[in-house]
Amino acid sequence: MEFEHDSRAETERWFVDRGVPHFIDAYNASEDVLTRALPALVLLFLFSSISAIDLDWPAWGIITASLGGLAILLGIWAGISWLRGLRPLLHRPDRVGVVEIGVFLGVPALLPIIFGWDWKGALLTFLSQAFLLGLVYVVTSYGIVAISWWVAGQLLHSLGRTVRLFTRTLPLLLIGFMFLFINAEAWQSAGRLDTALLVAVGGLFAVLAGVFLGTQVPREIRGLNQFRSWDEVEALCDEAPGAPIAGDGAPEPQSLSRRERGNLWLLVFISQSFRLLVVSTLIGAFFIGLGLLIIQTDTVTLWTTQPPTVMWETTLFGIDLQLTAELMRVSGFLAAFALVYFSVYTTTESALREEFYEDITAEVRQNLAVRVRYLASSSD
Repeated sequence: MEFEHDSRAETERWFVDRGVPHFIDAYNASEDVLTRALPALVLLFLFSSISAIDLDWPAWGIITASLGGLAILLGIWAGISWLRGLRPLLHRPDRVGVVEIGVFLGVPALLPIIFGWDWKGALLTFLSQAFLLGLVYVVTSYGIVAISWWVAGQLLHSLGRTVRLFTRTLPLLLIGFMFLFINAEAWQSAGRLDTALLVAVGGLFAVLAGVFLGTQVPREIRGLNQFRSWDEVEALCDEAPGAPIAGDGAPEPQSLSRRERGNLWLLVFISQSFRLLVVSTLIGAFFIGLGLLIIQTDTVTLWTTQPPTVMWETTLFGIDLQLTAELMRVSGFLAAFALVYFSVYTTTESALREEFYEDITAEVRQNLAVRVRYLASSSD
């Protein structure tokens, strides 16, 4: 029994590390989510307690309020531990319930009232605490940090595949994008955009790309939870933790809950968003390099009707290379536009879509296979 418990715990840690914590049986907020988020919540509590202080207060008020927030936190924490019979009194709780949440929301909001009768500041602090609590809950509950770390590691392993995707799309991009790159109107518009406006346009393109990608994800993960036999399940589990299961026939289908489906959607969405970002960055770098070689400053002046802003210059093999702010803006604009183009193209071109999703769907299928074995072991 101890071996089975250890195997189950290892599998649950594996789910968390792979960014699918909602695959854990009986996964709940008070014992699984907020307890893992407790260090972040404590830091946010202390930061909020200090930031709630009015800097116009006298020095003694600022110091007293800062120390008061810390003392209140430690006192309440010790009090809760004492009521629950925990030793030592500052023992990390096994669950975070209504009392702890109330302390996180209420204490920083009380400080402006206690030390300055600032009711407006108290309301703003309470609302900011509620927002931070919700944000921490979502990030922790769906393992967004774990997903990002895991995806970053996977991107390094699959960098060759990403480069192949880039080289496959580059000829198609050159057909339309090269015309824009050497077009005076593009330089007059994108090349002269204010930086803040350029970032806003890039953000809009990123949102559009995210919409196209998000609508495609459910289609790619549909049907991955079906397995023909236990041998197939064990082969997919590979080196994942958990005791092997020998069975005849096909495993009984285990339907996914809404949160489990959302967790898988988020895993695939973040993974492919990172890949889109890498491809977009490579395209932007390509146009920067091309612009250094073929776009001279007098040409930029002719196109934009104003002298360019030279950010860096050097001489290579007797050729003057000048990196201008206008070139950076145009290349950034094209890179952001390529983000939308590539996200749409991967949903319409079957061969590219298959290559784009091949490795992540394999990872999702492994997660689902481990989940099937985990649930079967739990029911025994």
